[in-house]
Amino acid sequence: MRRLLPALALSALALAAAALAAPTATVLKISADPKGGMRFDRSTLRAAPGRVTISMRNPVVVPHNVAIRGNGVRKLGKVVLKGGTSTVTATLKAGRYTFFCSVAGHERAGMKGVLTVR
Repeated sequence: MRRLLPALALSALALAAAALAAPTATVLKISADPKGGMRFDRSTLRAAPGRVTISMRNPVVVPHNVAIRGNGVRKLGKVVLKGGTSTVTATLKAGRYTFFCSVAGHERAGMKGVLTVR
């Protein structure tokens, strides 16, 4: 019994440390402009460092997607039509990133925003 108690205490400490060290998971929801403009409904997003998912609903007939770029990261969600949802997930460190639509010409037309991770 005397040997079991220290082992249990060490196990509990190890589990607590692992829980504290686990990366944060953030899910952010956005939408393409429901009026058909080349923009998202939000131009700024915030998240904690760790696994970040951006889920973008497309309410219009124009195809769109959501993507993340910056600090060595470039991830693209699938292009979807009206009623679809494009999702992109990346593990992000603190910093500034761009979220954008990668369909040709859409980012240049204004379909982008800033994601701040801190």
